[in-house]
Amino acid sequence: MPIRPVLYSNKFNELVLLKCLFLLVALVGCSPPGEPVKCSTKDSNCTVTNSYGAFPDRTVCRAGNVVYPISEQESVSILSAATEVQRKMKVVTHFSHSIPKLVCPDGQDGLLISTKNLNRVVKINLTAMTMTVESGVTLRQLINEAAKAGLALPYAPYWWGLTIGGLLGTGAHGSSLWEKGSSVHDYVVEMRIVSPAKAEDGYAKVWVLNESDKDLDAAKVSLGVLGVISQVTLKFQFLFKRSITYVMKDDTDLGDKVVTFGKLHEFADMFWYPSQRKVAYRIDDRVPVNVSGSGVYYFTPFRSTLSSVLSVIRSVEETQESLRDTEGKCLNAKLVTSTLQSSAYGLTDNGVIFTGYPVIGFHHRLQSSGTCLDSHKDSLITACPWDPRIKGEFFHQTTFSIDLSVVKSFIQDVQKLVSMDPKSLCGLELYNGIVMRYVKASTAYLGKQEDAIDFDITYYRSKDPMAPRLYQDVLEESKWRCSNTMLCRIGGRTVTWCSMG
Repeated sequence: MPIRPVLYSNKFNELVLLKCLFLLVALVGCSPPGEPVKCSTKDSNCTVTNSYGAFPDRTVCRAGNVVYPISEQESVSILSAATEVQRKMKVVTHFSHSIPKLVCPDGQDGLLISTKNLNRVVKINLTAMTMTVESGVTLRQLINEAAKAGLALPYAPYWWGLTIGGLLGTGAHGSSLWEKGSSVHDYVVEMRIVSPAKAEDGYAKVWVLNESDKDLDAAKVSLGVLGVISQVTLKFQFLFKRSITYVMKDDTDLGDKVVTFGKLHEFADMFWYPSQRKVAYRIDDRVPVNVSGSGVYYFTPFRSTLSSVLSVIRSVEETQESLRDTEGKCLNAKLVTSTLQSSAYGLTDNGVIFTGYPVIGFHHRLQSSGTCLDSHKDSLITACPWDPRIKGEFFHQTTFSIDLSVVKSFIQDVQKLVSMDPKSLCGLELYNGIVMRYVKASTAYLGKQEDAIDFDITYYRSKDPMAPRLYQDVLEESKWRCSNTMLCRIGGRTVTWCSMG
């Protein structure tokens, strides 16, 4: 009975998505994201959200006031006044990209302290190869200012819309098992933090922590609970070049290859498409600076898109969910994967076109991207794909880390789930599959305890909190297997982290 409509729907979805993805690759303009903090009376009676417009529990976070200090001295005054009256405070960043509710204060009595205006480069020391910045400086600012001085932050998250304070607070990282690893906090050599204090200290105090202080390992990843990060000094390297090639292979031996691959290539990562039984290996290493190449990486999912196109894509996925159209999702997932693969995921030879691998260029032009942030206002004709002001992407993100010593078992468990129902994880592949990034053990107290792989999974979220997702049980089973691996399967070994955000 439903065969003809479903087949028609699948063909229609395929054609629409093909057009949408073509536009996704082509567009370069965009409306900048909205402010995360909105107040009804100037800077009072406020609400705060993240860049996706919704926290995991969908509740609204309220605050009595928001303040925007422009210096460390102003931060001290603000914390002093609030601490004296025992007012609860939380720090909010410019773009507020944290998915959990780390930014929520104590309702109408709470105070938000924004680092939006703490956005200056304080000092560059070429002799020491360090750079000191205020905590509201974005990753993109940091990378570009360092490059002007001939320096490079060796490893960083892939999205450049994070602030330095925000990415340190949450332990953000890139992908590498080399040197100190891919976590930015492991390259911090000094921090200045404004924290609440006793009355005899004026209710606020500036802590200056460097590598000789054991407390630096507590402050480097703190989830924002220790105070307002005022300044951060990071260790850099001389600017270098990289060579990137993506290779798509069968995932049959992924469990066997995954550990070795990360040790062979400095900036290795993987896009895993379990329902298609494929994995895209990123072969990414340093090359001499005299090797020819002007490559730029504008990662396709981080580019701006026509709002009308995003609306169509969302409507298609909502229809597939309501009709339980697994066939349509799997067809569209293959289209997404093939389109991203053919466009080299946004890699270009010169910022415009891609002619073939390898793509070679300077590190700062390849390590991070987010061009949908770069634009003038265009009345939301275009936007970042997840902008909550339009009908666009609305998704869950689950991330967990598994030690290298046991990661093979987890990969094999997921492959067994797919063997039982080959269409069960197609929905993940509409969002470019499972991103696998290498993370090294850290001395930070809230850093990784062991060398591990982060599994980043993005998948459909309904606007209706009561509506079940298609194959929700399989995703929950995958999560359980991660937890089960941690608790039962390993014997004397442990999983570093398994958090279902």
